Amino acid sequence: MEISDLRAFTKVVELESLTKAGRILGVPKSTISRRITRLEEHLGSQLIRRSTHQVTLTEQGSLFYEYCKRCLGLLQDGERAIQNQRSNPQGLLRIVVPHELDRSILGPLMADYLEAYPDVRLVSVVASDQGELLRSGFDVGIMAGALPLAESSFIATRLGEAEYGIYAAPEYIERKGAPQGHIDLPRFDLLAWGEADQRAIWHLDGSQGKVAIEFKPRLICNDLMLLRQSVLSGLGIAALPSFVCKHDLASGRILEVLPAWRPPATQFYAVFPNHQAIPPHARALIDFLVERLRPTFSWDVRRYVEAAA
Repeated sequence: MEISDLRAFTKVVELESLTKAGRILGVPKSTISRRITRLEEHLGSQLIRRSTHQVTLTEQGSLFYEYCKRCLGLLQDGERAIQNQRSNPQGLLRIVVPHELDRSILGPLMADYLEAYPDVRLVSVVASDQGELLRSGFDVGIMAGALPLAESSFIATRLGEAEYGIYAAPEYIERKGAPQGHIDLPRFDLLAWGEADQRAIWHLDGSQGKVAIEFKPRLICNDLMLLRQSVLSGLGIAALPSFVCKHDLASGRILEVLPAWRPPATQFYAVFPNHQAIPPHARALIDFLVERLRPTFSWDVRRYVEAAA
């Protein structure tokens, strides 16, 4: 049965006229008549009796009208619920975030988001394979680096890029000295981002082009805060995103080493499945992240240090 047929029948019963029903619904009387005829043929029962001056219900028509009212009432309730959710996001939102995103940034952002949308409940999981969780039912993934596999099953919104630098604590430089060029780096205690105890490679961009520095790290981990704290403790030199250590730079707790050579910036994306319309609370989160994270990622370290000086 077509919803338009149910609406036509219900309106005819309420107004006791095919002509008036057509006027309200914005269609000709002949269209209303065809819709009711189609409904009667589907049900195999006559619903109304037509005469020149009036329309009356049959017994079957009276019974069916009660069900139509309930059905259309439920549909209207559903429509209002969706419209309300669009204007007031609500429900359970499941997101997956990468290890590369500092919790000291993400935590306050999530708190602000939940304060802005008090009817949303949030589940946040840190994982390396965001794609697998998105395929299993998560709503939004935050991904770092190149978009995975360029999968057509995902839609991505760029959140911004994070600049990187090579940093060390003043105490370490006083104790071990500072590298004079990129070729000196392997002679120092280098701390790396990674998943296993292995040789690491830093790809650096400079005025002389691009170079690759291979080294055996003194420490390797996949926790940015641990890596940052290790630098602050004077353990060695590490490549870190500027958003992790901008306050440390401004206060002088760490210094940039070889500013002429920097790792390439990392792109961040909000990714969500495209097999269905994105729910309002997920869309609200993505808009929120675009507004709040882009300025954070594009922040100029040198400008911040100059302003704090």
